[in-house]
Amino acid sequence: MNIDAKKMAGYCLIIGPLMALVSFFIQPGGILGIGGSTPEPLDFVAGKNLAVDNSALAIITGILVTMGLLKLLSGIVFYANNVMQNGDGYGLGRVSMPFFMAAVIGWTIANGMNIALAGEIVTDENILGVSFGVNIICSIAFGFGGIILALATSLRNEVNKNLSYLAAIAAAGVFLSNILVAFSPDSGNTIQLINGVCFIVYTVYSMAIGRALIK
Repeated sequence: MNIDAKKMAGYCLIIGPLMALVSFFIQPGGILGIGGSTPEPLDFVAGKNLAVDNSALAIITGILVTMGLLKLLSGIVFYANNVMQNGDGYGLGRVSMPFFMAAVIGWTIANGMNIALAGEIVTDENILGVSFGVNIICSIAFGFGGIILALATSLRNEVNKNLSYLAAIAAAGVFLSNILVAFSPDSGNTIQLINGVCFIVYTVYSMAIGRALIK
């Protein structure tokens, strides 16, 4: 069966971030507080207990977030390499890719740590501290890559320029807020909420690119 690569990338840009976003919101200890109240960022014992008590949801959402992010990355790589090639914004699009790749690879590792803890493959709650640190640097990388890609698409016609600018602002929010949380980890829950709002905006932006590719 011959599947059009451009359309497939478009579907990845629509389905991927939506899958990751929904799973991010409903994971135990996430923004919606499913499974109990969200523990303080540095209370690793409470974080472990919440993950173990809701192990099925923690494992499923960890898998779905990872799969969604990988779909998003696949779509971005195709878009930057093939659709933007030799056109406006191509240079910026190419520069954004390593940042997205680093972010998704790191988030995959962090999700693996969280799944291992939820499934009691490992029992040391301090692994949450490692995961926390990985998430910070990955969010910074994703935010920076997101700014660059949004500025690149603002030079093109696939997406409304105002939406591109809004996506750049949202990505900047992720970038700057996670630099802040690196110095003030106690603010992690507030930053998580900010990131959630920013990722909603970026998901809408990604879906707009995907829709343009499918057309």
